[in-house]
Amino acid sequence: MTFYVLLSEAAIRQANWDASEVRDKLCRDIDAHASSVCSAKLSEIISIYEKQLTLALNEPVESLLEAGRRDTWASIRKLLKRETEVVVSDFSKTIAGFELKQTTVDSMVQNLRDYAINLVRKKAREDAGKVLICMKDRFSTVFKQDNDSMPRVWTGKEDIRAITKDARSASLRLLSVLAAIRLSENPDKIENVLFSSLMDGAVAVPSSQDRSIKASADPLASSTWEEVSPTDTLITPVQCKSLWRQFIAETEYTVTQAVSAQVNFYAFCFSFISYSAFFLMLFNSTCNIY
Repeated sequence: MTFYVLLSEAAIRQANWDASEVRDKLCRDIDAHASSVCSAKLSEIISIYEKQLTLALNEPVESLLEAGRRDTWASIRKLLKRETEVVVSDFSKTIAGFELKQTTVDSMVQNLRDYAINLVRKKAREDAGKVLICMKDRFSTVFKQDNDSMPRVWTGKEDIRAITKDARSASLRLLSVLAAIRLSENPDKIENVLFSSLMDGAVAVPSSQDRSIKASADPLASSTWEEVSPTDTLITPVQCKSLWRQFIAETEYTVTQAVSAQVNFYAFCFSFISYSAFFLMLFNSTCNIY
């Protein structure tokens, strides 16, 4: 209103000019400039809060995925909800002074929520792409370290079969965690299927005659998981089977080394006992002579 008052006072009455066109253009230019400045500022604010989400989610999500526990995805959902709500709340307070339409605010908030979800999805896909490396690292950690995180010394007292089973179970659980994205609370049977199908040992390569017979009974002879959408699938059942076969082959040497170390330890102990017994017998014989 002040603008129009000042504009009328600046007019030269004697000239009888029609300033409406100039006035309208000036108003349009002012509105366009204000809108441009507002959009630039909003983009800057959105970028700040997207970076905040990235910092809050990236490393914690990666850490949770690599831990490969049964509650991994429940923990990720809890983390995602908490960090997203914090950012959305702060963002809403920050843009309150812009006097935006509620529909515009709702759209911006939803975009931030989608950005957070996509961060988690992207991180899960990245980790699924290197799942074999992660599985071998997990196997090595569990197999080579005891419950106190101390390096194992193969003295012959250790149950290598049980330790191998524990290490493989930890690796298989990691595979089940990375097989699908679980941002909804809908249950699935991925872990049960993998353990029932693969934990009996290395996956055997079936003959051509056996394939047709066993295909229908093999839950891993599929490209989809039951109750999991294709968009949430990271590693298909048939890919899991192939990865497990490769994993077993590439970690078998570690188990063989442990068995050899135990055999060598037994051999050393036997040799030591034999030499001790020989020298004791020799000593006793010498004493009897004198």
